[in-house]
Amino acid sequence: METNESKRGVRDFLLKRMLFLPLGAVALATTAYARQHPDWTEQAYSQAAYPALSSVVGFLPSLARFSVAEWVVALFLLFCAGYLGFYVRKLVVGRGERLMVAYRAAMGAAAICCTVYFLFTALCGLNYYRHTFAEHAGYDVEEAGVDAAQRQEELVALAASLADELGRTRAQLGDDADLFDAQPGQFERYARESVEAMRKLAEQYPALERPLYSPPKPVIASKLLSYANIGGMFFPFTMESNINVDNPLFVIPWTMAHELAHQCGFMREDEANFVAYLACRQSDDALMRYSGYVLAYDNVISALRRVDSDAASAISLGLSAAVQRDLAERAQHWAKYEGPVQNVSNAANDTYLKANDQADGMQSYGRMVDLLLAEQRAAGQ
Repeated sequence: METNESKRGVRDFLLKRMLFLPLGAVALATTAYARQHPDWTEQAYSQAAYPALSSVVGFLPSLARFSVAEWVVALFLLFCAGYLGFYVRKLVVGRGERLMVAYRAAMGAAAICCTVYFLFTALCGLNYYRHTFAEHAGYDVEEAGVDAAQRQEELVALAASLADELGRTRAQLGDDADLFDAQPGQFERYARESVEAMRKLAEQYPALERPLYSPPKPVIASKLLSYANIGGMFFPFTMESNINVDNPLFVIPWTMAHELAHQCGFMREDEANFVAYLACRQSDDALMRYSGYVLAYDNVISALRRVDSDAASAISLGLSAAVQRDLAERAQHWAKYEGPVQNVSNAANDTYLKANDQADGMQSYGRMVDLLLAEQRAAGQ
């Protein structure tokens, strides 16, 4: 027979978990408010609370040379597996208490989800609803008065310009240089270069300024990221930019800058791509510049191929032999990882992006082209 003391213990046990549930409601309400009030989000959160809060959270992880995030994720997955195993066992062996065991398990899981969601919202989620980087840069991406024919001409000009820059920068690196495999110390070098590039870019765009730029970190389980089609990942719970080092070397600098753009509070993928391109382009390091041009070229040539495949093919065939070799090696590398894991990962990422007001999902990465065209128009005025 259950005593009053044991009943009181059960109530206390459940009450402790219920105390975490309002965190989820607070996060939902704050997100809804931020979505409707971008001015408040920009001023109160993105430019005031977020830089301070993220720097405090990211300070200790930034001192580690390894990815703290990778271990946090591993431990959390182990915890989840242990949690599930514990309650499955309780359900199997429990007699007459299965309903209460299921209730405890569900309440505990709900408490965990609410806490994680609250922390995500506080540490980066509201940045999805801030003013766009285009607004900070003064670019018009609406394309008012630009018809399809004019956009096609602009894409051709932009793709051709980027192809020329790729050829010139690749020649500076040496046409025979191997840009695929990183040498010892190169990751650390470009981690420093990417941070310096962001600091330099922040002089032009103050919205990128922050008290602490946590340097990009290599991920030990990079092969797993490759199978999941992930080149890098910003982890807001430690404020780290985590990089897939299984990537070709010439892709890593722009990936670092992309994740640092997220760290600076610009969460939308097209904007992070554009910021990464700007940071790499103005670097004194030739590989940084080459990496940025590869990022921009990939997106522009894909957009051009959809409206003028002949022009896209002509520009692609006109690339220097060294650039074509780099792109071919990269394609062969990623082809090894195609499969169901990549499909599931892409679907999950697509769902995540759409849940955070990026209606295009995975296609939002390619909307970087709108920003590139806006910059090209502004430069031509």
